[in-house]
Amino acid sequence: MPRRRTVLASGAGLLAATAAGCTGNPNTDEDDPESDGESYTVTVEPVGSHTFESVPESYAVIPSVWMDIGMALGKQPDAVASFDRAPLKYYDVLPDVSLDQDAVTILAGEAEEGYDKENFYDADVDVHLIDPQALQFFANWSEEDIQEIEDATGPFLGTTIRFESDALTSGEEPPYDLYGAFEKGAEIFQRQEQFEAWESFYEDFIGEIQSRLPPEEERPSVAAIWRGVNPDSGEFRIAEVNAQANNTRTYRELGLKDAFEGRIPDGPIGYEELLDVDPDYIGAVGSLTSLSHEEFVDTVIEPFEEDSNGRSLSAVRNGNVVRTGGQYMGPIVDLYSTEALAKQVYPDEFGEWPGAVGDVPEDERLFDRGDLADIINGDV
Repeated sequence: MPRRRTVLASGAGLLAATAAGCTGNPNTDEDDPESDGESYTVTVEPVGSHTFESVPESYAVIPSVWMDIGMALGKQPDAVASFDRAPLKYYDVLPDVSLDQDAVTILAGEAEEGYDKENFYDADVDVHLIDPQALQFFANWSEEDIQEIEDATGPFLGTTIRFESDALTSGEEPPYDLYGAFEKGAEIFQRQEQFEAWESFYEDFIGEIQSRLPPEEERPSVAAIWRGVNPDSGEFRIAEVNAQANNTRTYRELGLKDAFEGRIPDGPIGYEELLDVDPDYIGAVGSLTSLSHEEFVDTVIEPFEEDSNGRSLSAVRNGNVVRTGGQYMGPIVDLYSTEALAKQVYPDEFGEWPGAVGDVPEDERLFDRGDLADIINGDV
């Protein structure tokens, strides 16, 4: 779909637009959203490029990393597909950060495909941080459908970074890692200074954690399970920890070894294959976001313990079934997910995990919530 929206210009006009999109906001002494009325171009692979005549004020998302990117830049979405899988719990526990659901247009409709074009027209946003291939894949929309919405409202400039070998990425690696996509979001909203503050905050955070990890040879193994963990079904989908993929980022950043390294199964596996590798930890990818502590115990921990095969796994016997943020986590969720996993795997070093992101005692937190909120609110 790169054929769409690529701007054709010439001479100095093209050079000025490209420079504005690539080098960031030239007004370093002013607020990021100011652009002096100059146009700027942003390219998001593999979707294409768009030239903005002014900084977009409104945006739409479907469940993805892009909602969290927007929130990390202090901009709540104006339209979402639904809030069913949105990571609202992470915003609720941050001081001076909130999301007003009543002010958001819901894009999902009653149609079988789940998305109603009329709702996109009604939202009338300046930019869609949505991978157009996602609408083609999940909603069975055509390129003409996408173009119709885009012509009437704003461009589509999202891309999928969930996992490798995704149907949306044609089996190729996602075009960006988390902070690569985050930087694109900052370009779109001209908030590069805010992004740089985020980068610095994250580097200090992860650097401190990684400096306290045990030597590589002493780190435990994990079988990362995605698409939900249902022990009663006896079927599990294994995510590759070391792939360039957002869903297993947390395990990778904390250096856990992939129990299935070199032999990642293509489809679902059963207890026999899990018992064969017998990982030190079982990781429920996404369950930190989708489930409460009680729901996680009821639907994952206890069913594992009650199954004869499940309780034969070392991870289950030792209480080492853990959970992380998963495929839709952006910069905010990533911090909480990393803190949660560090505490679940290394409690002696980082403190016990209390079970919920809002229950970590202030003196045991691995990042300062107030400092983070300041960055989100533009106090950089």
